[in-house]
Amino acid sequence: MSYRISLQGLELGTYTVGVGDSVEQVGGRKAIVVQSHAATAGVAQILGGKVDDRFTSWIDIETGRSLRFQVDEYATRSEDVEHTTIDLAGRQGAIVPVTFRLNDQPPQPEPQKASLPEIWDYNAFLVAMRAWEGTPGPAIPIEVFRSRYLWHLEIKIRGRDKIKTELGELPALRIDAHTYKLDRQGAKTANDDERDFSLWISDDDGRVPLQINAKTDYGDIKMQIIDYQPGNGTRLRP
Repeated sequence: MSYRISLQGLELGTYTVGVGDSVEQVGGRKAIVVQSHAATAGVAQILGGKVDDRFTSWIDIETGRSLRFQVDEYATRSEDVEHTTIDLAGRQGAIVPVTFRLNDQPPQPEPQKASLPEIWDYNAFLVAMRAWEGTPGPAIPIEVFRSRYLWHLEIKIRGRDKIKTELGELPALRIDAHTYKLDRQGAKTANDDERDFSLWISDDDGRVPLQINAKTDYGDIKMQIIDYQPGNGTRLRP
């Protein structure tokens, strides 16, 4: 799946998501690798601020839960590269092992406290949303790692919709969320803005994420699909 990221109609970057075709072992569990890649493009290359970031998840093929999440990304407006590894399978009680290193420095522990029984990483979250069927109802809480930090989400199905993309006008299920970043103790980060975003999933047998609209400090960001190459597995719907 390939996406264009834009701000007020100006292209800022590209985002791709790929699912591996082989099974790996992680802590005795069978896992499939899902990797996403964000890169600057268009006007963002002129304005500066390099983005060439990779987010890799090892997802348990039996439960759909993430076992490990690895992030390799440029620090904001810097040539430094940040490396984060989150051992979700190694969770002990409320504590999730996290290690962080800058460039080639030795990794340092940054354990994260979670408040919910199940937590996700960003890739696994998108995979789970593809399978979420239902009708509009109350919001449910989830916690999701995006890069180095854990975010709290209140998420709900908004309803069915239609959305225009480069792949045509498609039926979609709209999902809305309200979110904020957590500190290492699992509390809302002080002096940090709360945010909202909407996600559209194709309402067909492919159940493909089509678009994300998110409010940011810089304005409304849109990430919309521009290409989709389906795999050979069983469709999510008959």
